[in-house]
Amino acid sequence: MKKLNIFRIIFIVILATISIISLLKPRNIETNLLRAFLINNEKNETLIELSGKYSANINILFESNTPDQLEKTKEEFLNQIDQSIFEIQSANFEKTLDFYKKYKNNLLAYNDYLIMKNGDFETITQQAVDNLYNPFSFSLLPENEDPFMLFTNYITSLNNGNLINSAENKFYETINLKIDKNDALSPSLANKEIKKLINIQNSMSNNTVKIYLTGAPVHSYYASEKSMNEINVICIISAMFVSGLILWYFRSLKVLIPILASLFIGMSMGYFVSSIIFSSIHILTFVFSTTLIGICVDYSLHYLMECDIKKIIKSLTVSLISTVCALLILTFSSIELLKQIAVFTSTGLITVYFIVILFYPLLPQLTCKQKFDMNFSKNILIVIFLITLAGLFKIHFNDDIRAMYKPNKQMIEAESIYKKTVNTNSNTSFIVVEGNNLQHILETEELVGEKLSEKKIYYQSLSKFLPSIKRQKENIHLRKELYESELSVFSELLTAQDLSNISNFNENYFQDEAFLNITQLNDFMLDKKHSLMILYDVKDIDFLTDIKNTTYINLPLEISNGIKKIRITCIKILIPIFLLLYIILGYIFSFKNALKILLPSLISSIFAISFIGIFKEINLFHILAIFLITGFGLDYAIFRFNGSKNSNDAVLISCITTVFSFSMLAFTSFELISSLGLVLAIGLLSSYILSILLISKS
Repeated sequence: MKKLNIFRIIFIVILATISIISLLKPRNIETNLLRAFLINNEKNETLIELSGKYSANINILFESNTPDQLEKTKEEFLNQIDQSIFEIQSANFEKTLDFYKKYKNNLLAYNDYLIMKNGDFETITQQAVDNLYNPFSFSLLPENEDPFMLFTNYITSLNNGNLINSAENKFYETINLKIDKNDALSPSLANKEIKKLINIQNSMSNNTVKIYLTGAPVHSYYASEKSMNEINVICIISAMFVSGLILWYFRSLKVLIPILASLFIGMSMGYFVSSIIFSSIHILTFVFSTTLIGICVDYSLHYLMECDIKKIIKSLTVSLISTVCALLILTFSSIELLKQIAVFTSTGLITVYFIVILFYPLLPQLTCKQKFDMNFSKNILIVIFLITLAGLFKIHFNDDIRAMYKPNKQMIEAESIYKKTVNTNSNTSFIVVEGNNLQHILETEELVGEKLSEKKIYYQSLSKFLPSIKRQKENIHLRKELYESELSVFSELLTAQDLSNISNFNENYFQDEAFLNITQLNDFMLDKKHSLMILYDVKDIDFLTDIKNTTYINLPLEISNGIKKIRITCIKILIPIFLLLYIILGYIFSFKNALKILLPSLISSIFAISFIGIFKEINLFHILAIFLITGFGLDYAIFRFNGSKNSNDAVLISCITTVFSFSMLAFTSFELISSLGLVLAIGLLSSYILSILLISKS
């Protein structure tokens, strides 16, 4: 007894030490989903940076019957938002225009540049004359400063105009907001600010004016709010179900106290150890690790129903060793998420195991009904075999992360109207341009831009707004040639002084100071040596392979490829996991019995995936669920093979409560959570049934 007390003290000291070390270390919860799926390297860091840049953008679309009402609504909306939280992307257009006017002679729209480069100055002149006599044309500069309207052509080529007249005689205007970086990194703060925007939207929208919100932060708000509400309801229902079952079986709810206490300590230790080992813990680590609560409950129930540690110590220990060994294989993968799940879960299980064997013997003995006696027809095996066979032929994988989220009707409508209105029904991709300095980057972008224009691919880039000095010099040279050749055409409209002022201008190039005046241009820069070109509707990019210092990135495709790599890695890891488990169990129980114990987990994992595959595509989270099914299934099988009669009841109660909870999760609207819940419910139920059919008590 003294030895046991010493072990208890040592265990408490270890827990206290881990807790103190963890609490002294700064902890960070990672919420970026891409960091869970992508291997840590330079290219993937660029992908994450790209995603982060555009995940903070919010698009506001105003709809009205008259332009006056539209402008009034926009001004009222901007007055109501907190501009310390949101950066208004379209607010400084006048300041931007004033800046460009200072350097008007340096600027040419690309189409004008090509025409003039080919020496076709007459076409430029004819276009200017046509616009001069067109009552619907406009000019941003007076005729005596820009008779060829080159400056106007340049500004309009930037596509800065946000006012659009629809075919239904409705007027639309857009503004873009960017949420503050500190708030964007915190889901709770971001959702709080988005909720304020939605309240403003609802209060201002009426029969004559409508406001639509789109963008990743708005989608995140609706998805998280709905998921949280659903999960809260599920938790309440699950807690009531579990409490009712425990009360019926044990005739008391006191049994919940040691179970909940051991779970809390186990999960806390998993968190503390993970926070010590890893610089940050991903939010998905909690999602997957907490699903193993069922095994922890198993450990508690086996003792509480037997009240004799000697009768269950072997089964409990074998269950722990096999599950932890299977998890530790995940640490050899290159995926940070899998490593975190392995460490978090293994630590939690080991902690609960020692709590059960060291402290549960101090609890008073409980009485229970022990009335369960489950039997199943072996015909179920035939059904499982047929379903598995049918599903294997239909399995189709979908690694697109967008398939894991389905927006509500309100967001679908808003996105559809926004895309039609601003003509962005196109697929977006990127080119990352690398350079030693800003001018090098701009010159490379202009070279890429020429190639894209030849292929009639629409794009946006920093070089459109900030031409390189080399291009500015070229533009100035072309302007002078144009003036020498064609300026006399306007001699009847302009004075001699005007003509002299137009043709004799000072050469003045703008460089880095543009960033001080046009802050939104910073959005094109990833860092000081990398810029971003945004491409639309690109089908073939092979023509850019000969341009150095450029990297083409299709963000959805790259993310899907990253998820695919994880899925393939997980499937490959499953083979050595089952092999290792077979060796461990064979060493303990004999290799013949090890096969019996392992078969329920193996068959139920394949069956669950096959069953899902009949009705829907398989995603990464279905595959990750196999690791959890394996852990639960081994627990059921080991206690079925080596446990006492009371173990049957413990396994059944654990199975009922776990399957019920996961079945409820399957009804959530968030595809990620519902995928995990559905496959786990099917896998665990089939694993329990198979353990009864395939394993006879030893």
